[in-house]
Formats: sequence, structure tokens, C-alpha cells
Amino acid sequence: MIPISVCIITKNEAEHLMKCLEALKPYPFEIVVTDTGSTDDSLEIARQYTDHVYEFAWINDFSAARNFCISHASHNTVLSLDTDEFLRPLDWDALQNALEAHPKSLGAIELFSHFDVDGETKQQVVRLQRLFNRQYYHFVNPIHEVLVPIGSIKPDSYDAPVSVDHVGYQGSAEKLKEKAERDISMIRAEIEADPENAYLHFQLGQSYMLMRDHENALLWFRSAMDLHPMPGAEYTLVLLCNYAGILLDNGQVEEAANILPYRSSFADYKDFLCLSGRIYLCMGQPLKALPEFVQALSAPKYSLVNPHVPSYYIGLIYEMFGKRDIARTHYENCGDYPPAMEALKKLSN
Repeated sequence: MIPISVCIITKNEAEHLMKCLEALKPYPFEIVVTDTGSTDDSLEIARQYTDHVYEFAWINDFSAARNFCISHASHNTVLSLDTDEFLRPLDWDALQNALEAHPKSLGAIELFSHFDVDGETKQQVVRLQRLFNRQYYHFVNPIHEVLVPIGSIKPDSYDAPVSVDHVGYQGSAEKLKEKAERDISMIRAEIEADPENAYLHFQLGQSYMLMRDHENALLWFRSAMDLHPMPGAEYTLVLLCNYAGILLDNGQVEEAANILPYRSSFADYKDFLCLSGRIYLCMGQPLKALPEFVQALSAPKYSLVNPHVPSYYIGLIYEMFGKRDIARTHYENCGDYPPAMEALKKLSN
């Protein structure tokens, strides 16, 4: 068996820490917790689950805290988690097989982020590189830290059979604002040091999104777009969706069309195909929109979009063409998706 250390940094998140640690109990992980200055009972909770509890004086650098935590692990194979991330049921044998097959690669775990929008809980799915051998990788960047090779090893990644629920975007408006303001000050300092980094501009926009400040979010998303984000990068898809989504909500369709050249990089994502379809619809081009939604039906990947969205828009377009029976079929395929249910009501009147 390849032994695994789960390394967690925490501060004043007692409400989440117990749930995070409880989810790890069924598996033979070593648990290592580093506290960066809690004033609640986080330390006491951590000690109920592990003897490996350490304190780190906060220096405004998440990578430093993570690397400190990793250095206290007994094993070289590390799974790095946040306190607000809860492991989903795990196939231990599959995980062991993946580690054996990829001894020097970065494992990208599946992160299901939950957040509330207008009273509705939504979910975004991304993959983040969090499973690794500390002999070959360590964290860099004070905020939105990433794993990079130690020495000359060429980085490689694979999809690890690990999934977690992330609840850090949920909570009171006051708590989310406090978190966003902390991140904003740190990211601005990073941008001053590295002004041409599109990822940092994107993350600053994300922080404003967390505060529901779409005006400032759009300014920084625009800035990220001007820096030509890397096609195919996971963050680029989120950037494109949030940037164009705000623009469409504001009726700025022409600018939203700036995302269309990225289609070849994200043609297997329902999110991008539905977004491009919406743009064509808003441009008054339903015949261009329809194939986008049809392809989205069978697209294998999605991040945020509700899987019923393609069928809904296909129904909407057929209804525009006067094909009510075909439209009805597609609406019915949407199950209890509210816009489709409303459309079916109108068709029945």
C-alpha cells in the first residue's frame, strides 16, 4: 500500500473542520493539520482526530503555510485539502492503482463547489491538482497557490479518483465579503509584482464576483481577456463563462462574442457550447445557435451549467420556428427544470 498523508491548513473554521476530518476517518490516511492562528476551538477539534497538529505564524502566504504542513507529514504522497472541503466516498483500491500508475505526476481531484445565487444553490465542477509526491512538487504563490516541480522534472497530470465537496462560497454575505476583501488585498499585491499574469486578473475578478460586485468583476475579467488567457486551461473556461455571462445579463452581446474564438478549446464542455448558443440567440441567429445546443446534449464535460439547459434551448428555438410538438418534447426532456416547466405551461394555454 502507498501511504498517504492528508495535509490541511486551517484558521477559525471550527464549524467546517470537524466535518472535513470526519469524512477522512473511514480511510487509512495520516492526517496533518496546521493552524495559522485560530481563536476558536479549531486546535481542540483537530486533536480529536490526529496527533499531528502544528501551529504556523501567519505571514500572508498560503503556499508557505501549505509547504510547512507538508513538511510535517510522515509520507511523501500527499493529498492537500482545505478545511471547507469534504471528501466524498472514495474507492481506496482505485486510488492506490492511480498512484502506482502515476508515481511522479500531479493528481487532479474533482472539486464540487456549492454556492447560493438568488436563493438557489448551484454547483460548479472543476479539477484541481492536489495529489502529489512531495519529493517532486511544492506549492508557490502567496494566494491561489499552485504546485510546481522541484528541480528539472517535467510536470504531468492525470485525473485522480478523488472527489470533494467545497462549501467555501456559501455562508453569510458578511463572511463572504470578509473572505473576498482578504483575497483582494493579497491578489492586488501579486498583480503589482506580475502585472501580465492573466490568471491573477481572473482571480481578482472572481473575488469581486464572490462579493456580488459584478461591475468590478467585469473590469478585471476584461483585463484578463486582454492578456490572452491560455486556451484549454481550466480557469480560462470559468473566466469565459463569467465574463460573457455578465455581459449577456447587461445586454452587451457584441463584446460577449469575444469568447467565440475559444470554441475549439472547449468544444467538449456543455458550459461553453450553451454559452455560445445563447450569444448567437441574442445576436438574432437561431440557426447558428441550434447546432451549439444540439452538440451540448452529448458533450461529455460540464462545470456549472445545468445539464437540462441544452434541451430547454432546443425547445425554445423550435418553438420560435413554430414547431410546437418538437418543442414540447424537448421541454419534457428537462424534467423539473423550472424554465422548461414554465414553457410547458405556456404551450398548454
